[in-house]
Amino acid sequence: MKFRYFLFILCFCGVLGASCLEASRLKTPYVGLFDEICELVEQNFYDPTLLQKRFLPIKGEYRRMVKLVSSSESFSLIINSLLNRLNTSHTYYLTPADFEYYQLAGIFHSLPHIKKLFDNEEIRYPSVGLITLKSDGLDFIASVLPGSTAERAGLLAGDEIVAVNGAKYMGVASIRSSIGEQVRFSIRRKASDHDLLDFYPVPVLVNPKAEMLEAVKASMQIIQAGTKKIGYVHLFSYAGPEYHEELLSALSFGSLKDVDALIIDLRYGLGGADPAYLNMFNKEVPVLMSFDNKGQEFPYDKQFRKPVVYLTNRYSRSGKELLAYGAKKFKLATVIGENTAGSVTAGRLFSLTNGDLLYLAVMGAKVDGEVLEGCGVAPDILIKMDVRYSQGQDIQLQGAVDHLIKILG
Repeated sequence: MKFRYFLFILCFCGVLGASCLEASRLKTPYVGLFDEICELVEQNFYDPTLLQKRFLPIKGEYRRMVKLVSSSESFSLIINSLLNRLNTSHTYYLTPADFEYYQLAGIFHSLPHIKKLFDNEEIRYPSVGLITLKSDGLDFIASVLPGSTAERAGLLAGDEIVAVNGAKYMGVASIRSSIGEQVRFSIRRKASDHDLLDFYPVPVLVNPKAEMLEAVKASMQIIQAGTKKIGYVHLFSYAGPEYHEELLSALSFGSLKDVDALIIDLRYGLGGADPAYLNMFNKEVPVLMSFDNKGQEFPYDKQFRKPVVYLTNRYSRSGKELLAYGAKKFKLATVIGENTAGSVTAGRLFSLTNGDLLYLAVMGAKVDGEVLEGCGVAPDILIKMDVRYSQGQDIQLQGAVDHLIKILG
């Protein structure tokens, strides 16, 4: 069934063991690996025109560069540079040094070739609970997962990661050997700071899907606005029905049950949302009212009929963009923040002979006849924010709260 092979998402370790992965990588010459990737791209990439214009004419040039490569890091930079020339989302090369290697593998774990890659075992990876981004060659914390060891250690969104244990931050490689032990993150909190701050989160092995789900649960809170209650939830991942079910459960029976308005944060993390999730805001669904022989009434209404805000920025990807598009078009929710990523193709995950992964756009997409790839969704209310050195302050979230306060009066 084809739908099992595709997922709209953006838009770490079932412990493979670094030595085994490196050993398998050494057995695959980089030129051979380059040819393997190129063959997959040429056979499966969704747009033949882009292949002819942007990929095939320069493939030979990049192949000559690969002949000089002596490390997996250099090869990764070269092959991703080539794939970037296609200027298409859901198209990049991943190694076990990348957090997203495990995140995507967790989403596609039902596929036989991904199961085999992890010896049919649960996927787990070393994490302190950070989502990071690179800007001007520097590494910044974009978001700290609620409930994570990074949050408990005191790390904040906007912090520049200057070093980890005195060395350059290298993602998974910086924490892989320190499971259960404190790792020293040297942080610059303000751009003008000369002195660094040290924080000591403890890396843990965790299933990437479970980690995201726990972060969603931990993000739920009530923002008190006078006598009104504004609910908030950050959907770090929407790549699976369990995340939406958690939201529905919180609104029906849980911590968000009695809120007067709702903010759903779609920034950062993974996409994967089903457009049908917008049905929760459909006010045309009738309310069922049952009653007993004493005249006591029992309403049954799973629709959320109160004011809603979707928070977006340029890291809101893929399926999350479909929600923003539908909410804006049909006036189901107010979209606040920045233009979404414009990453709306269908990606498929391929395992390579050396254990690395190729994520490739294998299908294009139109939403109600519109192509969102490369364009994204503009917000109803624009609030620009630079997360770098923000010291954990979130002006987009505050803008959403202010907007709902006005509506609620």
